[in-house]
Amino acid sequence: MERRTTPWSVTNGLLFGVAAGVMLALAETLLSVAAGDGAFRPVRMSAALVLGTPAFTPQVSTGLAVAVGLAVHLAISAGWGLMYTLLDAMLPTDGRGRWEFQAAVGMLFGIFVWLVNFQLLGRGYFPWFLDVPQFVQIVWHAVFMGLPLALLFTAAERRRSPLV
Repeated sequence: MERRTTPWSVTNGLLFGVAAGVMLALAETLLSVAAGDGAFRPVRMSAALVLGTPAFTPQVSTGLAVAVGLAVHLAISAGWGLMYTLLDAMLPTDGRGRWEFQAAVGMLFGIFVWLVNFQLLGRGYFPWFLDVPQFVQIVWHAVFMGLPLALLFTAAERRRSPLV
C-alpha cells in the first residue's frame, strides 16, 4: 500500500473543517430546539469557552453570543479539519478515494472529536458540555462532523486521482 502526502490538504483541511462545523452547528441547533432548550443554547455553549458562564445569562446579548460562539465553533472545527488532514495523509492511497473506507474513518474521527471536546476538556474545564445527552453527542459528532469531513476529503481525492 503506497502512502503519499497531499500538499493541498492544509487548505482543504481548514475549509472542510469549517464546512463540517457548519453541518454540526445546524444539527446541534435542531437538536437543541427539539429538546426544548432553544436555538441559541449551542452557540452560547461555544461562546462560554471564551466569555465564561456569563454567556448563558442576559449579561451577554444574543448577538454577541452568536458572533463569539460561531467564531469559536468554526475556528475549532477548522482545527479539527487540519487534524483530519494529517490523518488523511497517513491513510493508504487505495483507501482515500473509497467512500465507505473514508466514511468509517471519518465517523471514528468524529467520535474522537467528541471524546476530546466533551469528555476530556469538558470534564476538566467546561462542565456545561456534560449537560447535554452524551450518546446523542457521540452520534452527532460521528454523523455531522466526521462523516462530512471524510466525504469532502474523498471527493477531493477522487478529483485529484480518479479511481480506474
